[in-house]
Amino acid sequence: MEGRSIRCILFDLGSTLWTHNDQVLMLAAEKTSNRLAVSTLLQHVGYDIFPDMDMDEMGALLRKSVERRIRDKVRQHLAYEPDFTLAAMEALQQLDIPGVNRKIGEAIYEALRVRTPDSRRLFDDTHYTLSELKARGYILGVVTNRHYGGVPFHEDLQTMGVLDYFDLRHMAISADLGIRKPHPAIFMYALNGLHVPPEEAAMVGDSLKADIAGAKLLDMLAIWMPKASLRQEAQAALIPTSSAVLLGQRAAKRVENLPGTSSPLSSQREKNATLTNDALLAYVHQRESKAHHQLASETRPDVIIEHLRDLLEIL
Repeated sequence: MEGRSIRCILFDLGSTLWTHNDQVLMLAAEKTSNRLAVSTLLQHVGYDIFPDMDMDEMGALLRKSVERRIRDKVRQHLAYEPDFTLAAMEALQQLDIPGVNRKIGEAIYEALRVRTPDSRRLFDDTHYTLSELKARGYILGVVTNRHYGGVPFHEDLQTMGVLDYFDLRHMAISADLGIRKPHPAIFMYALNGLHVPPEEAAMVGDSLKADIAGAKLLDMLAIWMPKASLRQEAQAALIPTSSAVLLGQRAAKRVENLPGTSSPLSSQREKNATLTNDALLAYVHQRESKAHHQLASETRPDVIIEHLRDLLEIL
């Protein structure tokens, strides 16, 4: 933070402001969308394409096929969103669906949309943190990669209360703009709308290769909030098992509990926290090195936080 004057904070959405809903609710919402997609397809074709499958099996097949085709297209051009209608058309053609055109491709793609309030919930500290940051005078914006945008998503943001803190006109949504993080243009879309230069802005997100790498390209303050599941995964992989380390921990605990010791070893805990962050970074870099070797090896956040509310302590 030294030498920086931050007056704008940009946020990712998924795993930053909100997380997945209860698994049962998620699956129910997805099943409803899958069935709508099957009904739409059957109306187009006029007969049962897969007579050996029930509606839920067909719906799951449609979703899997379309999502796989979208992933393939994204990998071909990481900085740009694909033509989602074309991806759906190609997925249907691969399933030997007759008479595929853009109209049916668009209809199937839209039918598979799972509405955000049905599939996501805001973190417990999201409203409080955003409200407090706004009260402190920070300009707030959003830069997010997602496949579904448009009016339905804008309505979802309103329903979830997100638009209480952000101006929709300045939210950079990849599905609407056609560009994806870490491309600098998607960040600049939000920053230009908010009239803030990059060096006076911070980016908060869970992805090293999208949020943090993109922020570093523009010299924004890069704040990484790794997923809780990633922390748990890294911790499980990096648990120290040597007897020397265990003996050292036990000795430190005995010293801390000795009568008359004045220090609660707070400085040691701070060092351990730093080491934990370094270990977490090393773990993620190693895991991503095959697919993103150069990017992963160079991407390092300026700040690492565990919870959104931690922003109130550093900003």
